[in-house]
Amino acid sequence: MVTKPDVSGPEPRTGTQAVERALAILECFRTEQRSLGITEIAREVGLNVSTAHRLARALCQAGFMEQEQSSERYRLGVAIAVLGQRALEQSGYDLAQPVLARLAEATGESSSLGIRRGDEVVVVERAASTQPLRFDHPTGSEIQMHASAMGKVLLAFGAGDPKETVAGLRQLSRFTRRTITARAALTAELTSIRSQGYAVNEEERYEGVSGVAAPVVGSNGLAHAAVGIQGPSLRLTSAKFAKVAPLVKAAADEIGGLVLRA
Repeated sequence: MVTKPDVSGPEPRTGTQAVERALAILECFRTEQRSLGITEIAREVGLNVSTAHRLARALCQAGFMEQEQSSERYRLGVAIAVLGQRALEQSGYDLAQPVLARLAEATGESSSLGIRRGDEVVVVERAASTQPLRFDHPTGSEIQMHASAMGKVLLAFGAGDPKETVAGLRQLSRFTRRTITARAALTAELTSIRSQGYAVNEEERYEGVSGVAAPVVGSNGLAHAAVGIQGPSLRLTSAKFAKVAPLVKAAADEIGGLVLRA
């Protein structure tokens, strides 16, 4: 989760405060909510309606937000999508798409590329399975790291030892009966992941969904990103993990050669 800036205070403001408030408004749209009314935005950010309306108008003029004509509700503008695509291109992550597509074809499961953002994994690229029954992480999805194969592999191959890494995490929320919520257990899991080179997720975030992930590592051995596959547990069984793990690791290595060289 992203900590919202302190946007309260008297109406007179510095330029920095105006920027913080505008960013806080954009952060309101990180959820799956498609559009928001100005009263909802003001309440979420902690501003009075007139200030929120003024900032929303400025964001609309810049193309970062749009106002629906029929309802007068606000949504993200296309300028956000353009900047997001430019960010992927400049980072090199867009080069991973063909590799993810081949991985999805080889395993029969949807594949994803995720990066760390705080205590969450953000999906930046994906390729969908062709199976009628499948599980996809849409681009932009945010998944808590301790309940995700991609997240656990990013933690295991991050800087510092597993115990320090786990101590730095916030609350380990429970999502299913299989979610790891004890710090000692998560530390042991990360140690095992670092040894075997990949992570698994057996219904730890969603009931009936499992996954396998491997790190995209740099020359220093630290993970810059993670590659994962996700699918229904009835097909992606624990017996199948060891069979698909080499495919996931090979894809992560290939993406590392493309992205980290880009």
